[in-house]
Amino acid sequence: MSAANHPDLTTLLERVARLEAQLAMAHAEIKRKDQIIAGLQHRLFGSSSEKLDPAQLQLKFDELVMGKPAPAGDIGSKPEKPKAARTRRTKADRFPKNLKIVIEEVIIPAEVSANPADFDEIGEDYHDELDVIKPEIIWRRKIRKKFVQKSDKCRPPLIAPAPLPSIPGTRCAPALAAQIIVDKIEDHQPHYRQTNRFRRRFDIHLGRQTLNSWFHATAGHLQPLGPAIKAEVLDTSDLQVDETPIDYLSPGHGSTKEGRLWVYRNPLTASCYFDWQKGRGTNCMLEFLGYDKETGTLGFSGTIQCDGFSAYDSLMKRFAGILLAGCLAHIRRKFVEVKDGAPEVLLPILLFIQQIYFIEKQARWTAAPAACRELIRRSRSRPIADQLHEFLLAHRKAHLPQGDLGSAITYALNQWDKFLVCLEQGVLDIDNNSVENLIRASKLGMRNWMFFGSLEAGSNNALFYTLLANCRVHDLDPEMYLTEVIKRLPHNATPEQAAELTPARFAAALAAAAQAEAEAVA
Repeated sequence: MSAANHPDLTTLLERVARLEAQLAMAHAEIKRKDQIIAGLQHRLFGSSSEKLDPAQLQLKFDELVMGKPAPAGDIGSKPEKPKAARTRRTKADRFPKNLKIVIEEVIIPAEVSANPADFDEIGEDYHDELDVIKPEIIWRRKIRKKFVQKSDKCRPPLIAPAPLPSIPGTRCAPALAAQIIVDKIEDHQPHYRQTNRFRRRFDIHLGRQTLNSWFHATAGHLQPLGPAIKAEVLDTSDLQVDETPIDYLSPGHGSTKEGRLWVYRNPLTASCYFDWQKGRGTNCMLEFLGYDKETGTLGFSGTIQCDGFSAYDSLMKRFAGILLAGCLAHIRRKFVEVKDGAPEVLLPILLFIQQIYFIEKQARWTAAPAACRELIRRSRSRPIADQLHEFLLAHRKAHLPQGDLGSAITYALNQWDKFLVCLEQGVLDIDNNSVENLIRASKLGMRNWMFFGSLEAGSNNALFYTLLANCRVHDLDPEMYLTEVIKRLPHNATPEQAAELTPARFAAALAAAAQAEAEAVA
């Protein structure tokens, strides 16, 4: 019997082969987990930008093909050219031109003061210091005079009826209510911090419960604005949609529960609407989109741009009038998160995506209308996208679907038809970043106030996020806008009255008034 056929040796060889296979699987699993850990570390501590740095990725590719580069400082290497200094902004660039100026003192040289007749004034110079006027808390009092009739003093005194409060059920004036809302929603200051500030700066105690009750009473007064803005957002056949989790207190459960802020944006007008829901299923979108239970039809029909969440697919399958558009940023993000993938695959993919984004940037620079953007995408972006698609198909089988790079390729291919919808029209962006940027304020705020006070409070917070986000979109000062709207909106306002005071209509009225004033001066 030969040594090769010895039973002990055969068993040993089989065992070695089995152990080598197990070792290879263990190495693959360790590498996969290292990639997960690297991705989590990058999310926690790394830059949040998803923009491609081709130099870094190209370096990895060059090292793979050509070996490590020579150390810096070799003989014959040319010194780096110093970068040109960035032009410093002037004071006029940094501060608004209509900033109030208070002349504190006019300084005249001592020689001129002693003999003013000997000198002629030829000009002036000035020294400015930026200062602040400290705000103060005041009572706005409306005095109601009481009268008695001279001829019959036994008759009851006469006094005018008490005026209605600016905000029903409160003693809070519009400007203070606007400040409380903006401090929480825009500047992320919870009510307990505002309470401390009022006590420290003004020596006045406004408790958290008081601020909270005023906050929600103001939301009740401004509630008619919500449906008016919703109508503005739905006045389109294209929508951008996203959602984000927000915790809320749920008595009886011993902990918080998770709700969702859904954000809808009209890409034509940039108006947006925040909708508070308990979950993230398909049914959460039906109320906003105008679902009719009796007929089983949806009021909205058109294109919805979204990420790859399955609820959107269920909505499209359920209603024939819905078409989904994808998001290139979500596709790119999957590849950016692959830290140790094959650079010979990652580099071309990210460069293809970068080329598409550069074309979009050029279209924005030229302020191209939707029809032009459609032509640009069909003629320039679509051929690049087709090359990217072929590249993804060619490398799909070479990478395991459960790996980081394999799952990124699979996600991109699954979303490809939806992404092509963006390239066939010019209204929607090629990504959903506009909606994600609207959500950012709520996520920053949640780090401070941590959760909504109740499920019902979520709707009031969503209303204020809607109002302030639209103020940013239409370049309105949020405190000024809220102050004026609280003053002007009647109690129990009709839908027509509310529609006149949405941020979009308010900004248009201001612009029209400014133009009329300019024409009158001219």
